[in-house]
Amino acid sequence: MGSIEDYQDSQVVTPSPISATGSLPHCHNGRERCSACEMSATSLGILNPFNHPAQFGFLNGKKCPFESDRKMADELPLFPKATSMYLHSGNMINWNRLKRRPNLSSSDELCEVITDTLNAYVEAADKTELQYVTEVYKVKSENVEVIEESERGDVKITVKVFICDSQSPNVIGDAITKVLNELGTTFVETLLLAVCPSVGEDQDPEEVVTLSTVEGYWKAMEELVANDKVLSLGICDFGKEGLETLYNWAQVKPCVNQVNLESCCVLPKDLTEYAKSINVQLLTHNDRPAFITKELLQEKMASVTTERDSDAWTPEWVVRYSGILKCRGIIKTKGYIFHAMRDNKKRIL
Repeated sequence: MGSIEDYQDSQVVTPSPISATGSLPHCHNGRERCSACEMSATSLGILNPFNHPAQFGFLNGKKCPFESDRKMADELPLFPKATSMYLHSGNMINWNRLKRRPNLSSSDELCEVITDTLNAYVEAADKTELQYVTEVYKVKSENVEVIEESERGDVKITVKVFICDSQSPNVIGDAITKVLNELGTTFVETLLLAVCPSVGEDQDPEEVVTLSTVEGYWKAMEELVANDKVLSLGICDFGKEGLETLYNWAQVKPCVNQVNLESCCVLPKDLTEYAKSINVQLLTHNDRPAFITKELLQEKMASVTTERDSDAWTPEWVVRYSGILKCRGIIKTKGYIFHAMRDNKKRIL
């Protein structure tokens, strides 16, 4: 990068004060707006533009010598101390942005939730206070719709919990509590468990989820049944052997087994025959096995914050809930609750 002396032959200008309307300042001669002026106008209160060296702009096609300062300021993290994040979509049925994109996959819907909700959180928060928050928690309260007690009997609520990373079974209770509070009810009809297969450098990407993987989570689900918070339980993507093992082991038997149609266009005969013999309903779904990866999460976060804010986050779990009017088959409510964690020791400094 050139020194100040390298630019002595260029005209040096300083930006005009930022107007009361917040519009971008122009260089005094009105001929051109330099990148330094852009930085002054978009500093979001993090820097005082008139104290920052980027107030000096250089015209005649030569690059501002403080361009590196501008880029560093662009990348100042908004919430550097945050290690936990909860995002609640509220009822998505009336989201206009989703009505215009009716064919989104469930993973794409979650990405919309992450970017929209996180962006709303950042826009509403005090930028100074953000520097000290340890937990990002945002509920799209304008979208939250509780189910009235008078109509609760007409609505069937199904909750699907996606476990994205190995963690304590206590997360099941935490997730259901958040759903119950958001919907204003005391129970849900069906709770489905989907454990995303772990994919790492030393792991088989075709790894099959087994009883040992879901055992702790299933016990936590059984406790919810015992406490009358859930009426029935279901599992996802178990073949005949896995379903038989789970059924024989579990105290509260699964009532549903959801199978991904992408993995089998036609349900295996041995699975259908066994499920029929034990009265387990076979349903299909098209959710991705790895519902959301850490790479995708970080990409979506970076699009509404900064690269530093998005770094080192890992999805923990996702909850998708839906309420269907029993007599009409119409979806009354649908939403997501998302939880992620960050290891600050691994983030970009």
